[in-house]
Amino acid sequence: MITLDEYRVLVREILGRDLEKNPAQSQGVSHGTDEILMVVAGPGSGKTTVLVLRSLRHVLVDGILPEHLLITTFTRKAARELRTRWLDWGSLLLGALASKQEHKEEVARIDLNRCRIDTLDSVAQQALTENKLPGELAPILLEGAASKLILKRSAFASIYDAHKDELDRLFSNYTFEGTPPRNRAEALSVAKVICERLVQDRVDLEKIAGSDPAFANIVEMLKRYMLRLEQSNLFDFASLELRFLERLQCGTLGGWTNSLKAILIDEYQDSNILQEQIYFQIISLANKPLVTVVGDDDQAMYRFRGGSVELFTHFESRCESQTGRKTKRVDMVANYRSSAEIVAFYNAHVFADRGFLAARIAPPKPPVVAQRGTLNMPVLGMFRESPEVLAEELAGWFAGLLANRQVSLPGGQEITLPEAGDAGDFVFLSHSVEEVKYNVFGGSAEPRFAGLLRQAMNERGLQMFNPRGRALRTIPAVQQLLGLLLLCLDPSGERTEATYPTNQARFFLSEWRHAAQALIAANPMPSIQGGLGGFVGHWASVSMGGSNDAFPPDWPVLELIFKLITWIPGFQGDPEHQVWLEAITRTVSSAGMGSPYGMQIYKNHEHRARSRESFIRDALLPLAENECDVDEDIMPSVPRNRLQLMTIHQSKGLEFPLVVVDVGSHFTGDWVKQRFLRFPEAPSNVVKLEDTVEPFLLSRVRTSRHPLDRTFDDLVRLYYVAYSRPQSVLMLVGCEKSLSYGRSAPLFGKGVIPNVALGWARDRTWPWRQPFVGKKPPVRIEPPFVQV
Repeated sequence: MITLDEYRVLVREILGRDLEKNPAQSQGVSHGTDEILMVVAGPGSGKTTVLVLRSLRHVLVDGILPEHLLITTFTRKAARELRTRWLDWGSLLLGALASKQEHKEEVARIDLNRCRIDTLDSVAQQALTENKLPGELAPILLEGAASKLILKRSAFASIYDAHKDELDRLFSNYTFEGTPPRNRAEALSVAKVICERLVQDRVDLEKIAGSDPAFANIVEMLKRYMLRLEQSNLFDFASLELRFLERLQCGTLGGWTNSLKAILIDEYQDSNILQEQIYFQIISLANKPLVTVVGDDDQAMYRFRGGSVELFTHFESRCESQTGRKTKRVDMVANYRSSAEIVAFYNAHVFADRGFLAARIAPPKPPVVAQRGTLNMPVLGMFRESPEVLAEELAGWFAGLLANRQVSLPGGQEITLPEAGDAGDFVFLSHSVEEVKYNVFGGSAEPRFAGLLRQAMNERGLQMFNPRGRALRTIPAVQQLLGLLLLCLDPSGERTEATYPTNQARFFLSEWRHAAQALIAANPMPSIQGGLGGFVGHWASVSMGGSNDAFPPDWPVLELIFKLITWIPGFQGDPEHQVWLEAITRTVSSAGMGSPYGMQIYKNHEHRARSRESFIRDALLPLAENECDVDEDIMPSVPRNRLQLMTIHQSKGLEFPLVVVDVGSHFTGDWVKQRFLRFPEAPSNVVKLEDTVEPFLLSRVRTSRHPLDRTFDDLVRLYYVAYSRPQSVLMLVGCEKSLSYGRSAPLFGKGVIPNVALGWARDRTWPWRQPFVGKKPPVRIEPPFVQV
């Protein structure tokens, strides 16, 4: 339609982006040979810009219609962002071209909505749906809780009961603390992780089954589970991708692959082996498509989901051996997000540990270069003697900034909020955002730092948004709702006992009943027509076999849930409650896929008891055993007046004006159980599983790095991502002892808490520590940030 030079001019005039001022971005957009383009994109370097402008170049310059493009990324949120920018920018460029007579006809043929932009899972589901084999149904994708339920029913329960000791021995290698599972629910979770790894890593099942009787049981478990999914036309994420690969390999998706003329893959560093094989198959089967892969090995952080950064660091050789295609690499290191002070800080972090250099792509990506210049705003630190004091002072600091619209810093600098600035401009990042550690059997709750911060914020009239901070089963409003369901459907508790709950589940089911009874006793509004007590009483009567002609023969549980929240106001307006309600309803809906009654409650005698038992067993017990996660991504945006708490993994790809990173709020000593979070002394459970299956892969992937090194590498990358999120202000927080010198050795000794996030290298050197004169070291180090 237009030349590449005309495209550059159009992008500059219509979108205000001058590619000539950014050589790396210009290379990424302009690359036009048959070589696969590999973009190594540092944080804030504009990878989304390059992806979108390159894909639009394929349409406007290369003449590829949108329906012949495929763009994949790692998360649904990233896919939404890509699609939004694709449509916005594409519409502007097409509108400008349509105003010229010579392009009107060509522009009319272009429908931007036909471009496939999604996660690989969604692409696989759509391709299999649109290209069904004769007699085949469209695949149905299961959420995590439903797939775990089917695994439990189809294979886990019988095999685990028959080989418990043998399997617990195996599972202890892959639990968080390296101990046998504490209960069946935890054992099921570990079994699910192992089964997924066997599929994602394309493990030779027969060989690994022959290596260990325990693994023979796991393989049998996986085979029964996969057979059950196949018989029901159900798929979890791993089995869906496997089916997609099998269809590609047998040639029955030829029409689909032949339609692809350009493929763009985002976040390649987090791909797993199965996904790599899918991409290589597509590239090989399509008719010499233009291919772009984008990623950053320094930001790889999803090893726990099967991601293998080695697939990115060795992409050039792996791709050529599998597809015969050579690769052209472009490094993008110009950062447009953060101040020069912040960029210098995270550059120092990623280069501080010499042991990490061998884990990077070769040759390594150069240091990131800040384009915004110096803002005269140093990196900040707030370290106090205890988590309680730290929470109080951090909440007070936020309160002062919001109330006064500015806060003064040591050295004379000031942080000033813009006129529209609010708590929503801040984010608190941590390895975990857990607010409470619940003692299941003692009934006590020990607050974590996030919980202390919520309390301190509430005392100052400030709110937080942290829906993942508490387990669903412990949240008061959730307990009330789930307890009301129990009182409606099983007032005597007989049906609950028939499901044989674990002791842990029984504890929470009892807690829920008490919470619901207390709510009924409070007679909440609306109180007309008998109020909540009357409504629950009618349901309880029918559940006990009473006659009531007003009740239909069957009733969806979801309708009952939405009726009950009438008496729990939080679910009707509060953002966190809306996320929790979505998690409950998603759990119920997912359970319905594998449950004989589909989450319907029946009135007649024959199915009355069984339908209620089915709901309790398949939906409530997983909630009681803490098997269900919340998904705050359902919120289009966080309320502007709330401080958002996120795990560092959640923050990937996002940016915020002010970022607080928790590097040690609960590190008050060199405690053994905390070392995996800050300075590992043994390989992580994820790395151990990688090494267990490595000998049984079709080709070795992770042999170049020692297991302990890979564990350290993951922590370095984790905090590199955290430190590269802020635009203007970065603050580190933790306990004062994290900055202690120690007494028993010059560099490392009693009282010192080694922490990768604070600059420690794996050889136990600490560049932050200053030399001192005399026998007695100073009390604390002087870190490269300003204390507030």
